[in-house]
Amino acid sequence: MTLYQVSTTEGWVDVMFNGIDSIAVDYQMKENFTPFWSLFFVFFIIVGNFFVLNLFVGVVISTFNREKELLGKNFLLTP
Repeated sequence: MTLYQVSTTEGWVDVMFNGIDSIAVDYQMKENFTPFWSLFFVFFIIVGNFFVLNLFVGVVISTFNREKELLGKNFLLTP
C-alpha cells in the first residue's frame, strides 16, 4: 500500500521522510538516520511512472492499429 501511495505521488514526501527517519520496528525514529532511502523513493517514482506511461501509450497505439486494420487501411487517417 505504501508503494502504491508513492507511485500516485499523493503524499509521497511524508512517506519518504518517515522512511528516512526510521531505524527498525518498535524503535524511536531518529531524524535523517538513513538518507539513502530518498534515492530509492525518487528512483521508484521515476521508474514507476515511466512504466505506467509506457503501458498507457502501448495500449493506445495497439488499439489504433487494430481499429485501422479492421476498418480499412486509411479509414481513421486524414489524407
